[in-house]
Amino acid sequence: MEKVLTISKDYLLVPVKKEAEKRLLTFWCGTEKIYEFEISCVDTEETYPEDFCAVLPVKKWKGQKIRIEGDVCESLLSAVREKESAVRENSGYIHFVPETGWINDPNGLIYSEGKYHLYFQHNPVDVNWGNMSWGHAESTDLLHWVQKEDVMFPDENGTMFSGCAILNERGLLGLPKDTPVFFYTVAGSASEWSKGKKFVQRIAYSTDQGETLTKIEENVLEHIEADNRDPKVYWHEEKQLYYMVLYLDKNDYAIFNSSDLKNWVMTQKLTIPGAWECPDFREIPVEGGGKKWIFWSADGYYFLGDFDGSHFVTDGVRQEAYHCMLPYAGQTFAGTDRVIMIPWMRTNNQGKNFRGMMGIPRELTLVKTEEGYLLRQKLVQELEEQKVKKLEAVLDSKSDKCVVYTQKEPAAVEIVVKLEEDKDMVVDLYGTKCLYHEGVLKIEGIAQRTEGVAGAAREFTDKEEIKEGQTYRELKMNTIGKPEKLSLLSDGEILEVTVNDGLLSEAYETVLDVRKGEITVQAEGKAKVEIYQIQVFM
Repeated sequence: MEKVLTISKDYLLVPVKKEAEKRLLTFWCGTEKIYEFEISCVDTEETYPEDFCAVLPVKKWKGQKIRIEGDVCESLLSAVREKESAVRENSGYIHFVPETGWINDPNGLIYSEGKYHLYFQHNPVDVNWGNMSWGHAESTDLLHWVQKEDVMFPDENGTMFSGCAILNERGLLGLPKDTPVFFYTVAGSASEWSKGKKFVQRIAYSTDQGETLTKIEENVLEHIEADNRDPKVYWHEEKQLYYMVLYLDKNDYAIFNSSDLKNWVMTQKLTIPGAWECPDFREIPVEGGGKKWIFWSADGYYFLGDFDGSHFVTDGVRQEAYHCMLPYAGQTFAGTDRVIMIPWMRTNNQGKNFRGMMGIPRELTLVKTEEGYLLRQKLVQELEEQKVKKLEAVLDSKSDKCVVYTQKEPAAVEIVVKLEEDKDMVVDLYGTKCLYHEGVLKIEGIAQRTEGVAGAAREFTDKEEIKEGQTYRELKMNTIGKPEKLSLLSDGEILEVTVNDGLLSEAYETVLDVRKGEITVQAEGKAKVEIYQIQVFM
């Protein structure tokens, strides 16, 4: 079947029936193929039963005819229509979620001209992985995100895998100074259109402050081995060169140097046991003074060591930023002196028209202890500016052992418990229970994972998955010393748990998407309780 229409508006809306059979849909302007997707769809002679619509930019072809072809029913093609705007306000959650579709790894995180830009892996035509494109959202405060149009789509060279961004501070590549420059992986053979192509690294840039990206049609790194991917680029001041770290295969990575961002020389190939894909590699501050080099991989395993701009020597000690499998592929922002990281949250989002969320941005520092360095992941300071205190109480075994608070409107909330005595405590958050006993926090009411969530089981991780039928997790709070301060922050689907201001940080998907109701805190010993409303997003 095919449909031809003359483009009069900026966007096409393409109907999607999620979790259905995949069919190939192609879009043509004359003899030029402009889009290709494997779209979830059904056959019907009735009005097409769409769950949501993919938003495809077409303003480039205004006034021209576009032909849509595919082995799909006529009612689907009849339901394709135009739209004037693609801007979508993120509502309902403090964690960024797409309006529709699948998302995974954060990409190209950059701060420029007063705005934080979050790019991300996006499948606009389904709630499962595939058709990898780059979505885009922006914020002025790291909390309130506005989703913009997608900026890169699959082409004849492959689908758009993960990458990074830098500011063109030295005016290279024939581009204006401080232009955002993006390095990304083109995943050849990951689509019908790119059959026979290989994984290579390319560059894109933006001359309108990140609103649109222009691809440079040549490779900056040819194929090396396997599905080499996920470039991360920084400037090394002492070396006066750029360096790139690239994932190769299994536990293997490579480091490259360049003076012009275009020509890269491999300086080191290294194996880091336990590390797998999505590297981030940079210096981060040590509280009290100094900096340390940290090598980060997708599962949150990280390694400290020394780096001279070309070669990295790890101390050989693998540490964990998080122990559960919900956070993944965390990346840090370019363009700011603060080390701000966002991880992807591998949520199911049952019944929603989207799958996947982003973690609340957190600022990374290292804390020096007698046992070595600990990573602190403190939720960004901007969060404090959004907090409104709703309750403050002191619990004491001799008087009040319990406090009850009712959240009357949908909102993100935070419960802060300062444990003055190491005794049992229970927090009941709308039915999700957190039980503390002898240094261990048991969280009851955790959502099951499904096969639709990528990365549910990885060959290169030893993180324990939630077993079938299991709806709880146990968090050992005493691994960082005495647990003195516990924060539980929820916007319904995700519960963020931080201990001692981020020395321990975990996140869990809860069973029920609840954003109002009764909160109860009980303690056997003395404890101070504070409850905050973060922001109403509804």
